[in-house]
Amino acid sequence: MEANVYQHLTGCGSRILRPPKKGSAAQRPRSRTLTSVHDAMLGDVVHPAEIVGKRIRYRLDGSKIIKIYLDPKARNDTEYKLETFAGVYRKLSGKDVVFEYPITEA
Repeated sequence: MEANVYQHLTGCGSRILRPPKKGSAAQRPRSRTLTSVHDAMLGDVVHPAEIVGKRIRYRLDGSKIIKIYLDPKARNDTEYKLETFAGVYRKLSGKDVVFEYPITEA
């Protein structure tokens, strides 16, 4: 489908949970917490590739940059989409993210 459109396509599943009603003491499932939902969204955004590592870098001003290391086997299929992945994830979650491939020693 991408070959016909000439644009990058991404899909992401909906994982929202309605807020609890007043007086309800139901525990929120782990799969619906903000951290879990953002991690799952990240996996959906980079779908053809797999995430092999994740590092969070804290700057001196307190901001965070998340470095995501993708599987080098999928480099040919995903290298030209890295900026698109970062833009889509930034729009969905509001977090700054950088996608890289781990350096392999030969």
